[in-house]
Amino acid sequence: MNTEHHREFLRLNPHYVVTHHIYLMRDLSGNNPENIPPLEDGEYVQFMLDVNMAVRTGPLIISIYSDASGNNIVLDTNGNPVNNRYLKTTSYSYPYIDFSGNYIDGILTCIFGDGSSFSNNDENNAAYWYSIQGISDPNNLQQYT
Repeated sequence: MNTEHHREFLRLNPHYVVTHHIYLMRDLSGNNPENIPPLEDGEYVQFMLDVNMAVRTGPLIISIYSDASGNNIVLDTNGNPVNNRYLKTTSYSYPYIDFSGNYIDGILTCIFGDGSSFSNNDENNAAYWYSIQGISDPNNLQQYT
């Protein structure tokens, strides 16, 4: 998509959002992968690939860090560490141009089992790393991309 066409799309579609609800106790492990529609947002490609693998094995349990070494765990909206938390919903709001012509960055929000959340905008996604239980190695964190 060329830049001008992309800007026009953002202007005409100011609140384009993709939301995925992940059912905590739903066992998808016995399902044929072709029967489970993939979760996609078009932006956080590696993160969504890992989420797709995790939902096929059971509840999705995630930890999010602000450093690649995994020493600094981020806090959710309630001030609690995002360490081994059940992920209930992901919601991605695409970037858009507001009525004043300002560019508004896209944002990925993770909502946890207790209703708290962690949000990150596209501009800042390289500042975070994650580990999904059973999918990624907690000693080799994935960048939040």
